[in-house]
Amino acid sequence: MTWNVVITCIDTRNPPETLHALAGLDVNIQRVIGFDSAREAALYREADAIINEMHPVTDAMLANFQRCRIIACASTGYDYVDHASAAQRGIWVTNCPGYCTDEVATHTIALLLSQVRRLPQSRALVRANQWDPRKARPIHHPRVEKLGIIGWGRIGRSVSTKAMALGFNVLANDPYVDPRQMLDAGVTPASKETLMSEADYVSLHTPLTEETRGMIDARLLTCMRPSAYLINTARGQLVDEAALLEAVQNGRIMGAALDVLASEPPAPNHPFLHDDRFFITPHSAWCSEESDAAVWEWAARDVASVLSNERPAHAVNQI
Repeated sequence: MTWNVVITCIDTRNPPETLHALAGLDVNIQRVIGFDSAREAALYREADAIINEMHPVTDAMLANFQRCRIIACASTGYDYVDHASAAQRGIWVTNCPGYCTDEVATHTIALLLSQVRRLPQSRALVRANQWDPRKARPIHHPRVEKLGIIGWGRIGRSVSTKAMALGFNVLANDPYVDPRQMLDAGVTPASKETLMSEADYVSLHTPLTEETRGMIDARLLTCMRPSAYLINTARGQLVDEAALLEAVQNGRIMGAALDVLASEPPAPNHPFLHDDRFFITPHSAWCSEESDAAVWEWAARDVASVLSNERPAHAVNQI
């Protein structure tokens, strides 16, 4: 039997031409961008499996999938697929946990150090022909700074390890982790409020769920120090952006370093793009040549398992 596999990309950059995990199956692979055209709708209707890179899949869309057995998310997050509805329709949803843990943790540390060493401010001084490092101060050694990590999963733990190696004192909050594990790793467990009030830098590493959506709100932001920074390499929707903008503009916190925004790409007039207190990167924390190849292969393995009547390794729903 020939299986129809549709690979959905977010842009014209294609995944690898050869997905080794599918090599032993008779598959017809179609690569598309989006879900919008009549041709694409027909492809999805007849697809046995979909490897999906960040495109929203709603219940209404799932109703048109006549043969689909699996939607493999080519990402760690899977919040953009209605996985509960998919389960009701007998469709597995999978993700790729861990494929870019080191990349995201390293990017987080890069954003952290850019603020610790005041690199954006120093660059602005040089461009303005002001060769005076004192104007970028205050600058402190990491050993007198506290990093607060909200979400102590794979990435949060990797960030804490890297940060402690640089000398930072690390606080962490995660209601699903035994505080003794944090203590054993040299990390201080703390409530969100304590972490927000004591940390010089707060870094977010939780998945996007109904519980975490908008969790960094006006109330929590008022707990932070006026000299503190927020770092987010997780999901933009974790943060109430209006509250964050108001907190920065009114001097309640110093600024934010963000790799993710609530809507991507942002509109050209997004206020974060026009305020030097916000340091923005284009959702690139996951990116490396190695992780880009790995994510497609991981997703393809789960597709191969389901098409071979086996349970996928990284299911996020239950059939």
